[in-house]
Amino acid sequence: MATKTSTARMEGAQSTARAALLLRTLATFGSMGAPLMDISRLTGLPKATVHRLLAAMVDERLVERPTGTRNYRLGPDVFAFGIAVRSCFDLQPLAGASLARLAEGTGTAAYLGVRSGYDMLCLDKHVAVADEAGLLLEVNDRWPLGIGSFSLAVLAFLPEPEIQDVIGFNRRRVRPEDTLTFEHIAGSIVKTRRNGYARRTMRSYKGNAGVAVPILDERNYPIGSLCAVAEASRMKGGYLQELVGRLRHEAALIAKLYEGARLQQQQEEKWRVAVRGSGSRHLLG
Repeated sequence: MATKTSTARMEGAQSTARAALLLRTLATFGSMGAPLMDISRLTGLPKATVHRLLAAMVDERLVERPTGTRNYRLGPDVFAFGIAVRSCFDLQPLAGASLARLAEGTGTAAYLGVRSGYDMLCLDKHVAVADEAGLLLEVNDRWPLGIGSFSLAVLAFLPEPEIQDVIGFNRRRVRPEDTLTFEHIAGSIVKTRRNGYARRTMRSYKGNAGVAVPILDERNYPIGSLCAVAEASRMKGGYLQELVGRLRHEAALIAKLYEGARLQQQQEEKWRVAVRGSGSRHLLG
């Protein structure tokens, strides 16, 4: 029989998990946010539960309601929290040299992607192709995990429970008439794992193809991806194998820099230095 303490612990864990789900869901809608009905449909949570949790997070500035709308979106404190740990987790400054080497050395457009909940976020790119107008993916674009090679390279290497959670969420989110991706996603994941890279051809967009590999942390968890985009006709044979080799090499370098950044001694807060240096009674009046 469950004790009051264990019951309270389980209820607390459930509330935390639901709050995290709501934050990840809101991230998929970007700055426009979403109405209560859409959030409830995507999360599978009752509207009353969603409303209660969102109201609490509004009070804590984790969520806000844009003026003149009935929508909810991520709040200002979520942005500020991210800034506090940017030096530990931001791949963008670590990957700049790798993107340049990939693009210039292979004549492709090289992209850096990171996972953001149920999405992949394009964090940076370096372009060496002549027809830049033919490129679809831009910096700060968010695509559902599973759509596009740069996101499939991450989805395929997640733990199985996370894969199923992502697929279930994005199936509800993506209309069948928009993409057939999730009808064939199981086979795509198997193929990506077997090959060690993801490949997608976008025939409807100037015949480009993307090839991507995961960036793995020390636990072999996919934290991001490197992707190269060029004409689909080039993505085969020796060229493809050489490109995959370059992608893997640069992904390993970025992963090494990432682990170093996470372990780096963080600078002491300046306010502590100021208080000790000037005397707290002078600063406080």
